Amino acid sequence: MNTKDEEKLSESLRKIHSQDPTVQISFSSEAKQLILSCQGELHLATIDWTLKNIYGVEARFDKPKIAFRETIQRSSTSNYRHKKQSGGSGQFAEVHLKIEPWYENMEEPQGFNIRGKEEMDLSWGGKLIFYNCIVGGVIDQRYLPSIMKGVLEVMEEGPLTGSYIRDVRVMVYDGKMHSVDSNDISFKIAGAHAFKEAFLNANPKLLEPVLELTVKVPEEMVGNVMTDLQARRSMIQGIESNNNYQVLKCLTPEAELYNFSTDLRSLTQGRATFKSSFSMYQAVPANIQKELVSK
Repeated sequence: MNTKDEEKLSESLRKIHSQDPTVQISFSSEAKQLILSCQGELHLATIDWTLKNIYGVEARFDKPKIAFRETIQRSSTSNYRHKKQSGGSGQFAEVHLKIEPWYENMEEPQGFNIRGKEEMDLSWGGKLIFYNCIVGGVIDQRYLPSIMKGVLEVMEEGPLTGSYIRDVRVMVYDGKMHSVDSNDISFKIAGAHAFKEAFLNANPKLLEPVLELTVKVPEEMVGNVMTDLQARRSMIQGIESNNNYQVLKCLTPEAELYNFSTDLRSLTQGRATFKSSFSMYQAVPANIQKELVSK
């Protein structure tokens, strides 16, 4: 879709929203998708028809991408030497680092001479804790920010699925530099490569967003709805009675809720209602992680 078509689509969706405020439009910078929220498949089909026949816009609708996260489950060490020579001054940097999973209130790293520490709250959630553990000036202090930039570049597009990485701490403890050829770009490249290699050797794990889901269902239809929820990998947290209804509270992976409103309407003749909100990130089952990584 070219810029002109994008402008036409945006204007058409704006007009549809002004006529029907239940149609919500937003842009996900992480997923790089225009997100259209509506009342279900029939509503979506109506919007599609309106775009084609009223505004002359052909649009393709895909499932919203899920905002996965990547992290690690054990410690790992790595080193990387970046060396490039192409006439005149070249590029040289060598970085040795160790990475560990980070969690709240963990003790400081053991066996390192900690000379500096940076704690970053990541815009996508979680933290990066970055330690300068260099001894004897083998890497000049001024190159530490460049190494951290290299680490952050990898964290913005993780090696498993290209998702953000979170909750890792990094100790840079050794390396080498060259009086002429070392520079910021060399240490950024070396830091990125060393971190990526360590990450892949640290039993990396994919995390998925889990929603807190509350479903209000007529008593006689609870069985079918619970079967559907369990097929969506839901964990039932509790059931409460409310007149002739049962209120189910559960935790459900966001990836499993596509078409839930349509299926729920079908299962209950439109008598059930639900609401959802973000709860937490949790580890993806191993078989699903394998499938997602291969994609």
